Amino acid sequence: MILNLEFITPTFLCGANQGKAELRAPSLRGELRWWFRVLGADAEEERKVLGGLGEPTIASRVITRIGEIQARHEELPKMPALSDLGYLYYFASVSGEVKGIRVRRDAYFAPGTRFVFSASERRSISPSSRARLDQALCAFKRLGAVGLRATRGCGAISDVDDVISFDAFMEWANTLTPCGVICKPLSREAFDSWTKCQGSLGGWLRAFRKEHKLSAQTSKSALGYSHGKQRQSSALRLRPIRVKEGYVALLVYTDAACREATLAPLL
Repeated sequence: MILNLEFITPTFLCGANQGKAELRAPSLRGELRWWFRVLGADAEEERKVLGGLGEPTIASRVITRIGEIQARHEELPKMPALSDLGYLYYFASVSGEVKGIRVRRDAYFAPGTRFVFSASERRSISPSSRARLDQALCAFKRLGAVGLRATRGCGAISDVDDVISFDAFMEWANTLTPCGVICKPLSREAFDSWTKCQGSLGGWLRAFRKEHKLSAQTSKSALGYSHGKQRQSSALRLRPIRVKEGYVALLVYTDAACREATLAPLL
């Protein structure tokens, strides 16, 4: 399968040099592996299809590659610290070996960055695993996100050749429910820019945390936390999606996260 993909929100990916954006296949492969697992693969199936360490170590049956990168680099929009958008981007602005290095012009990929992602079989895969892999690839291109702050709407991936209507998107998203993946739009409102869409998600998250008294520094919850050396990423993904009508704000989470008391109000 060959996909023509685009980042629709700022994407913070880098290598050893935190001041230089770098797009590598392992980052995207890891996201594909995550979806394959979330959509029902157990540890054995995951190792057989995508490879893994153990006894014995198994090579992946699927080869993934990136090519034709058309990188865009531009200044981030102004994001006051107290704004809804600034609420989501504050961590990116202060993380790294040098304060602010991750949000410098060349340190991230701006929206509109395009690239080709391919996934091909090196060895045969069982029909059931191939069906799950196809489902994971579809989720990857419609809901995938990579890099720093990926659970907060950054690094959002979109298929250039697969922009469908909001109703068609939700019809597809509902097919993931039997696998335990829930996609809940904040509303049907379609924004004309990623900044407005992601900002609406930031406003929702801030209000939700305040209402339920969930501090990212002091409250261990499914929304993620950071306290000293104790860190846990968020089980809830805030996801701007691009549909024919514009950009729509989406919450993505799993049944396991739903059962957390902190996310119970989402049900």
